[in-house]
Amino acid sequence: MKKRKNNKDLFDAIGKENGVTAEEVRREIEKAIMEARNNPDPEKQAEFKKYFGDGIPTPEEFIHTLAKELKKDQ
Repeated sequence: MKKRKNNKDLFDAIGKENGVTAEEVRREIEKAIMEARNNPDPEKQAEFKKYFGDGIPTPEEFIHTLAKELKKDQ
């Protein structure tokens, strides 16, 4: 995928690929963030806290952090 100049472009592209709006993409990411944050598995909770502390990241922060971590692993 071509590098996007910002997250709105990314959300627009994902939405277009999946037949939904950018706002729906954003809502689904927010939902995934909450599911990850509230996972009852202590190991999963510790991993979430490792990246985001006790806070709740925005979809943009979530994507940026995970992309940065994936890049480290390559």
